Parts: sequence; C-alpha cells; structure tokens
Amino acid sequence: MSKEIPKTLELLETAIDSAGEGTSLVVTDAAAVRSALGGQGVMFLDPDVAEASFDKLPRAALAVIDGAAAFPSATAAVQLVGRLRDLHADRVLVIASAEADGQLGRQELIGLGFQRWASSQDRDGRRRWYEFDIAHYKVTPDWLNARHWANPELWDKYRW
Repeated sequence: MSKEIPKTLELLETAIDSAGEGTSLVVTDAAAVRSALGGQGVMFLDPDVAEASFDKLPRAALAVIDGAAAFPSATAAVQLVGRLRDLHADRVLVIASAEADGQLGRQELIGLGFQRWASSQDRDGRRRWYEFDIAHYKVTPDWLNARHWANPELWDKYRW
C-alpha cells in the first residue's frame, strides 16, 4: 500500500495556510505558482530581485524558496537561503529542484541545517522539500538543566 504523493501546489497551499496570520514570502519565477496563490496575501519575489535586495527583505513567518527558479548563481541561491534562515523568517521551506544537480541540492541544504520535510510531484518530476524551523532545530539534551549545570557532586573531588 503506497501513499499518493501530493502535488507541489497543494503542498505549498497547505504550508502557507499553516503559517497562519503571519506574512508568507515566496521566492519563485514560476507563473503557475503566482497565479494559484495570488489571492492568499502572499508576497512574491523573483530570485534576482531577492538576491539584489538582501537588506530590504521583509520579516516573514514563512519563507518558501523554489529551488528550480533561475538564480543568478548557485552561490547566490545558497546565500539567499542562509539570509532568509538567519534574519528574515521564522520558518523556511526549500523546494529542491527535481534535477539531481540543481542549485539547491540535498548536500547544500543539509549543510545549512535543513531537514527533509516532505515530497511532492509536479510535471517536472518528484520534488523534495526541506525545512528549517528554529523552534525545532535542536532538541535540548537531558543533562542540560539547572540540576546538572554546575556539577556540585564534583566540588570536593577536583580543583579547577
């Protein structure tokens, strides 16, 4: 029994709806995405415009980057994703390109701290989604609590 893979636009609408009342920012050059989501209060940016205006990007609850978009270079794509992750969005989703050698591939996204979130299907093939959410980035270890922070049981054994 296999699960049906959702379509990319359907999964994108679900992700934007989950952002709630906050602003959603979508970086893409796909006209189909713009027309499908145009009435939902989503802010769209072309990749070259987003790359040229790093400092003027708005704060958003959700940022979605289309990995298949025409970025000026692979370096520009990685810098934009890192900038959105660090400064401009609470949650970032990257829709990786269907091509194995796309600009925003698995290696780059895992290196930036992203985790695999979902898969979707579109006319170009299967797309993999990666997520970075600062609220879920690091699980707090068991030993990191007020009871263990100073190691009081070692005070009489060692001199630091």
